[in-house]
Amino acid sequence: MAQQQERGCLPCTNCFATVPQDKWYAVESFGRYSHMLQPGLAFAGPDCCGCCISLRSITNRVEQNNVMVQTKTKDNVFITAKVAVQQSVRPENAYDAMYKLANVHAQIDSYVSDVVRSSVPHMTLDESFEKKDDISQAVQQKLEQEMTAYGFQIHKALVTELVPNAEVVQSMNEINKQKRLRDAAIMAAEAEKVKVVKAAEAAADAAQLQ
Repeated sequence: MAQQQERGCLPCTNCFATVPQDKWYAVESFGRYSHMLQPGLAFAGPDCCGCCISLRSITNRVEQNNVMVQTKTKDNVFITAKVAVQQSVRPENAYDAMYKLANVHAQIDSYVSDVVRSSVPHMTLDESFEKKDDISQAVQQKLEQEMTAYGFQIHKALVTELVPNAEVVQSMNEINKQKRLRDAAIMAAEAEKVKVVKAAEAAADAAQLQ
């Protein structure tokens, strides 16, 4: 959601501008903000070779930030949280979005990292997986409170994935493997036990018949 310098639609002047439907255009007169332009062909103001009038734009589309935060759980497991944040410029606050914040992506990254690193260390690894929705809600509430002042609306913040470090994943896989092997051995022993019992019952029945 970076700002861009724009040019007018006529050569050597910014008097007129063709404003796309998916952008906000701000008009600056000698560097001072003047007004916003509506989509379509718009008159920005009298200009000579771009010296009097300058234009800058910002998109009004919903954009997504993908934030990755490394932190540690209560049981000392390092994990990487992947958070997706969807934001857009509030129509009534396009001026704030352009002139109050230099880098919206970096600001959102900072807020997300702060919330994740203050929440996850109070949870065990299992709890962090169980409470992904709680973490997502905390992130969204924080962003809604802070980003409104900069002219941005937060549509959704979701913790899409929690990834433990490779050693932990390997250990968890090994534990699951051993558990499955143990369950298989128990089932095989139970099956053998049933076979022995049935054979004994059959032998007893045959002895009674004799």
